[in-house]
Amino acid sequence: MSGIFGSVAIAVPAHKSVEWYTPAWVFDALGLTFDLDPASPHDHETAVPAATKYTVFDDGLKKPWFGRVWMNPPYGPETGMWVKRMAHHGNGIALVFSRTDASWCQEAMRAASAMLFMSGRIEFVPGNENKHKKARCGAGTVLFAFGAECANALRGLGDRGVFIEMPNTRY
Repeated sequence: MSGIFGSVAIAVPAHKSVEWYTPAWVFDALGLTFDLDPASPHDHETAVPAATKYTVFDDGLKKPWFGRVWMNPPYGPETGMWVKRMAHHGNGIALVFSRTDASWCQEAMRAASAMLFMSGRIEFVPGNENKHKKARCGAGTVLFAFGAECANALRGLGDRGVFIEMPNTRY
């Protein structure tokens, strides 16, 4: 079982939850606001600058997506479904583990307008249950941008990793 939506949720036993939230500096550097965060935690206010936030109780995979979307999905077996939904939506930024061998990651690389492979590991903000635990994630991170505005915003983070603009962009 994975942790609650809207965080870096890592597969853990059913009685435990591992919650890590995107740090505010990511949003400050992007300089964007979002219309929707479809995977937001229900019990923790995050730094995500989104007008509408779906929680686990809303089931963001089933509800309509609109406008510019920020997506930091639950990590685990469901990640691929979230990434495919974002690629199909085509407007937003997704933050996920850099699993370049996974089919969902390959699909995102083909569909994205741009991507940024972060240098080093992001120090995520620990959730309530993890206040005394180390906040650095266990794998590298990639941000996928879908659409021109999101690709341009992601370019602004280029000094924090390797920025790649895709030639097959849809804008």
